[in-house]
Amino acid sequence: MEQVESDEGEEREETVEEKIERLAVEIQDIQEQGERLLRSLSAITIPPVPEPLLKLRRAVKEKETERELLLEDQRASKVVEEYLKENPSILEKVDECPICLEPIFDVDKASFFICCGKPMCGSCKEPLLAAGNDICPFCRGPFPSGGEELSILRTKAAQGKAWAQCILGQKFYYGLTGLVEDDQKAESLLRSAADQGHAGAQYYLGQYERQKDNVVEACRQFEAAASQGNMAALSALAMFYYQGDVVGQDDMEAVRIATVSARLQNANPFANEVLGHYFALGEGGLETSMVRSVHYLKRAIGEFDLNPDTTRRYAAALINISSSFFPDCITPPSGDNNGPEALFWYRRAIAQLTDAETIP
Repeated sequence: MEQVESDEGEEREETVEEKIERLAVEIQDIQEQGERLLRSLSAITIPPVPEPLLKLRRAVKEKETERELLLEDQRASKVVEEYLKENPSILEKVDECPICLEPIFDVDKASFFICCGKPMCGSCKEPLLAAGNDICPFCRGPFPSGGEELSILRTKAAQGKAWAQCILGQKFYYGLTGLVEDDQKAESLLRSAADQGHAGAQYYLGQYERQKDNVVEACRQFEAAASQGNMAALSALAMFYYQGDVVGQDDMEAVRIATVSARLQNANPFANEVLGHYFALGEGGLETSMVRSVHYLKRAIGEFDLNPDTTRRYAAALINISSSFFPDCITPPSGDNNGPEALFWYRRAIAQLTDAETIP
């Protein structure tokens, strides 16, 4: 933000609204400069676009993108504010970081300490890890090793601790920390924790049920988890509204809850994909905006560079969207994509949409 002069003559930081207005004026000024430059060209035939004009066009695009994303930030903030007003119990039920006292919406970046079961948000976790601290800030005991961790989880789960059942259930489901994948044990643990009202367990149980095509039960678990502030579950519901599963297709509701989920859990790929789709097509109450569409789609793939199945899924989605706008520049590869191929085509699609040579 730039510094502006207040009515009292003192400098202050400009507001978002003032910045949006300033960018609009700057865009208009640059466009007028470009028009004057074009009028000054004396050649009758069409020459290569002069570098000064290219610079002006790039400047316009950069400022238009910046302004567009500021407007999107305002839209998303308003949607989240209204959603939390309509659902005040979420703020009462969601886990709270004991250190900063902020609600933990982004569970993927949070930590649950096995020694005592206390949660910590990502912002507070990072400096703790960076400092190399091996003492739990809550129970003041040393962090357990891998073997000790599993032993503690088994003991706590047997005692009926929902948080331990949820974590141990995930480990059995994915075969983590030396455990053999066991769907039956995973389901039993997750269901026990979910029945106690544990939001994380409800979400993972919903994922388990969806993979078994029990979409009605999956939706029920996602709704229960979302009501407690689990943004991953909320994004799963957005996909249901987007695809028309169980709840019936509702583009407006898909956009609304995907906006909340993407805003409160930045790296949520499903919510970002939904928003990228709707902004590209101008549906769900949104106006077409390739700037906003690409913004969300780039965030969606950022989580899946190493996952072939999900990368392939999102690659196909973006290629379908982008090819409708640029039919001559994006051609899907033949045959069954593998992960690296899908990622290559996904990045190529975004590069075409953003005029970028490379995608970081």
